[in-house]
Amino acid sequence: MIEKLDIRKYGSYTDFLWNKNIADTNFANLNIIYGRNYSGKTTLSRIFQSIQTGELHSDFTNSEFSFHLASGTVHTQDDLLQLQNQIKVRVYNTDFVKTNLSWFFNNDGTIHPFTVLGEKNVENERQLLSITSTLGSVDTNKGLLYEYDVLTKDQATKEKLYRDAQSKLDRKLKSEAQAIKIKGDIFNKPIYTILSIKKDLEKVGAQGSPSYVLDNDNKNMKMRLLREDAKDNMRELSKVNINLSDDLEKTNKLLTQKIKPSEPISELINDSLLQEWVRKGITYHKNKRQTCGFCGGPLSSDLWHKLGAHFDEESDNLRRDIDKQIKTLEMKRIEVLSYVGLNTNSFYIDLQDSYYEILNEWNLLLKDFNDISESLIFELKSRKDNIFKESFPLSYNKDLDHLSNQIIDKFNTLILKNNNKTKNLNKEQDSARNELLMDRVATFHSNIQYEDELTTINNFKVEAQKASIRSKTKQNEIKLLLENKESLEANMKDESRGAELVNNHLNNYFGHGELRLVSEGNSPNIRFTIYRDNEEAKNLSEGECSLISFCYFMAQIEDELNSADSKNKLVIYVDDPISSLDGNHIFYMFSLIESIIAKNKQYLQLFVSTHNLDFLKYLKRLTKPNGETSISHFLIEKRFQRNDSRSYLIKMPTHIKEYVTEFNYLFNEIYNLYRESRGDRKKMLENTYNHFYNLPNNIRKFLECYLFYKYPNTLTPLENLPKLFNGSVPTLLNRVINEYSHLVYLDRGWKPVDVDEMEKCVEIIIKRLEEVDPEQFYSLLESIGVQQRLPLGAN
Repeated sequence: MIEKLDIRKYGSYTDFLWNKNIADTNFANLNIIYGRNYSGKTTLSRIFQSIQTGELHSDFTNSEFSFHLASGTVHTQDDLLQLQNQIKVRVYNTDFVKTNLSWFFNNDGTIHPFTVLGEKNVENERQLLSITSTLGSVDTNKGLLYEYDVLTKDQATKEKLYRDAQSKLDRKLKSEAQAIKIKGDIFNKPIYTILSIKKDLEKVGAQGSPSYVLDNDNKNMKMRLLREDAKDNMRELSKVNINLSDDLEKTNKLLTQKIKPSEPISELINDSLLQEWVRKGITYHKNKRQTCGFCGGPLSSDLWHKLGAHFDEESDNLRRDIDKQIKTLEMKRIEVLSYVGLNTNSFYIDLQDSYYEILNEWNLLLKDFNDISESLIFELKSRKDNIFKESFPLSYNKDLDHLSNQIIDKFNTLILKNNNKTKNLNKEQDSARNELLMDRVATFHSNIQYEDELTTINNFKVEAQKASIRSKTKQNEIKLLLENKESLEANMKDESRGAELVNNHLNNYFGHGELRLVSEGNSPNIRFTIYRDNEEAKNLSEGECSLISFCYFMAQIEDELNSADSKNKLVIYVDDPISSLDGNHIFYMFSLIESIIAKNKQYLQLFVSTHNLDFLKYLKRLTKPNGETSISHFLIEKRFQRNDSRSYLIKMPTHIKEYVTEFNYLFNEIYNLYRESRGDRKKMLENTYNHFYNLPNNIRKFLECYLFYKYPNTLTPLENLPKLFNGSVPTLLNRVINEYSHLVYLDRGWKPVDVDEMEKCVEIIIKRLEEVDPEQFYSLLESIGVQQRLPLGAN
């Protein structure tokens, strides 16, 4: 059971602490609360309602309060769901009416037929209406269905952009793949599809297209390689033996060999040409002629002796050696110059350049060889022509033997490579085809800016996917709502019994047989219409709305009271059920609470608040669950201090608790100001501005009540006010009850209430009552708990 309530912050309640304001009283099983309109009654009921809903009211989310239970536990606004496990709260207030009977509040004031009765099904109907509104339609351009239609169209547009971009690229790829396939003599791709070129383009993209592009020379070479037929194998070249060093040594020996005739002929010695001419002439004349074949002169016998002594055997031997060496050199030159008999066409195209480079090296070596050989031969011939004159030795600085072998090795390496190429020609041609293919693909990649195309397509794809996700999300949202709608419709129950209870309460307790609920249709689609005098009610008065809504609440409470789940846990809070009801209806409202709730004593706690003093009078007669100690009375008042106003819950004053008439209440308000003004004026000014602003109306209503019972001969009691003052009403009093209460002059509403005037006015009334009607005056004092009389004029 709830015993205390601290409210740090909630609407008009601020820093309200129970032990500070109501130290010696707790909430009881039955709690009666009185408060004037706008004092904070409904706000207090909403704090209790937060236990029922398990959450804070939407207008008071930033609030702080705590419930103190009889068990000693304390629960704040942060653990409302835990509190639900201990007590079960049901609240009747304006929020209940708006939540459960929303059809009271159509904008045009009419009452349309409603679908269900009962909080659960009313909530179902509210949710169904909300779902229908949320779903909307394409035709109205509203709701999820319209949003889904927009999203699906946007998705279709983006998907078309994606498909069109992809198709455009695919057409290019297909055309290029077909062109590659057609050139079978080059690429040898009898099957080359769009998938094939995509894979090759992916390779190009990974490495960068320039790495695959061939220059023209390289491309032409590979094209020639494709036209190559297999070459015959070539034999390697054997090493050539030039051996010029031996020839140089032999030649230098012949050139430097010294010989002298036994009897030299000086003329011949000094003229090598003449000497050679003579030597050759011997061949033509000796033993052949007696006379000179040139001049015809006789040839003497001693001439041959003389020439034989000059041209001896040693010189002849040298000449023979020289001729032999010359012949050796000439034969070697012929052999070397014709040694490499290779043919360019014997090599594959891609090796021919290497062949030409090596051949050029060989030709340079042959030139050197030929030059040296000719030089040696020339010197030998010169020595032969001047056999008796030795020459200087010759030399050269090139090792032609070593160089020739190096070049032959190069030739053999190239021959080996060429022979291997014959073995691997098919593989190399396949490699060339692949390189030519990748060159074409890389060029195509660059020409169509393939990566940019892919980026554009991917962007379209991403946008289409996002649009698809948005559309799918919205579709799922709609699907969930439709499923929820089907579930809600399936769970709609036949609430005809609830309608019967409402009609019984209206008829039995209020005598309202002409106002009733009529069910139409079949379960679970029953709808209810309100009828007045057998005709559909189009408008309801405020009082009729109060009656129906309260009967509606009581119909629900009956089931709660009979539920085992609610036993010893049910806390009922009825907030100000009285609005524009006449006296009979007020009594029947009390009877309904008494017979259904109070009399059966099935509740844990009952709270009833009201602003109506007549209803408060009846509430005092409610059945007490456990005697006098099980009931507490409270007053809610709003206090004003400067620009601040706060609501307080306090113990109900005696005059309200015991007597319960507006007459007593009004007298208490007037007398409190009279009593305060005679005490600490500063404190009074700080804390009683609410009294000053309400006082003109309170004074006027009090005087009307008093004068009506004193002089009940007129419908306008204030006409008898002069009789109270011996025919002369004080001017100040007359102005207060007319100008301040009715705002006769507009400028009064712009000025603060004059405290001195209010004090004087109250003093005039109190003193006059005590003077002219002491018996009535002192009875009123006793009714508000004042036991000691104050002498007139006392300070």
